[in-house]
Amino acid sequence: MTLRCLFVDFNSYFASVEQFDRDDLRGRPVGVVPVMAASTCCIAASREAKVHGVKTGTPVREAVERCPDITLVQARPARYVELHHRLIAAIQDCIPIDGKPLSIDEVACRLIGRERERDNAVAIARKIKRTLIDRGLDPIRCSVGIAPNTFLAKTASDIDKVDGLTVVELADLPHALHGLQLQDLCGVGPSMLQRLNHAGIDTVEQLTAAPRERLKAIWGGIEGERFWAQLRGIELPPRQRAAAASVGHSHVLDPQMRNADGMRSVLFKLLAKAAMRLRQERSKARGLSLHVRFVGREQRFSRDLSFAP
Repeated sequence: MTLRCLFVDFNSYFASVEQFDRDDLRGRPVGVVPVMAASTCCIAASREAKVHGVKTGTPVREAVERCPDITLVQARPARYVELHHRLIAAIQDCIPIDGKPLSIDEVACRLIGRERERDNAVAIARKIKRTLIDRGLDPIRCSVGIAPNTFLAKTASDIDKVDGLTVVELADLPHALHGLQLQDLCGVGPSMLQRLNHAGIDTVEQLTAAPRERLKAIWGGIEGERFWAQLRGIELPPRQRAAAASVGHSHVLDPQMRNADGMRSVLFKLLAKAAMRLRQERSKARGLSLHVRFVGREQRFSRDLSFAP
């Protein structure tokens, strides 16, 4: 019984919520944008839009070129949070959630006792999918990954993104991961991908074969050891976090977004993410600071905001 985590990932969540609320959008390509402007970009795309190459970060002009019949709708963060709570309640009626949801569209659930048996774990996953349908939430599809740890369960949920269900057991490792690209693994972004490539690692098969000390050297510390362990199904204890003194997000603008409308649209997304983290931490903000860096020069904009206790 090597299965310890069941991971639920709601597919194309923002776009799926829009399709849930509007019958005329179901089955059609949808792009969610922060503001209705041609210079902004999509912050979410429905699976019908993704077929045409539209994804998060795709500029609106490019999205329309790739998918002329795409419908663009303005983001509604409050509605996404509201429906998130309904989805969480449906999951919790099937299995307890392990701590707080990881994000608005991702949930990790701990498997215990006989739940770790493959047939029982799969039955729980199917019960979650049935419950969503029974409660009229079926336009919002989810992919489920079941694996020995959270990292692999999240990875498994990404293998079949259209309402999928994927199980990865210890006996399946590492060959079950070999069909993935390096950037498909959580924690391998553009910068880390470049570092891996420079170290001679170009495939997941090479990554899984690399010894612990080599990954430690590539990552430049203990994170490489943690990554090595997670690839092998080891569930690591959560990192100890100090109380946060601030909450912030940043984003490097694509060239086509380097204008007033583009900056405003990205700022909207970053502010929504920061506000969600504040709510999760049950914290209050004392001020708001905006830092904009230009090529060759830097400017800071800040304003203190007062909030009633």
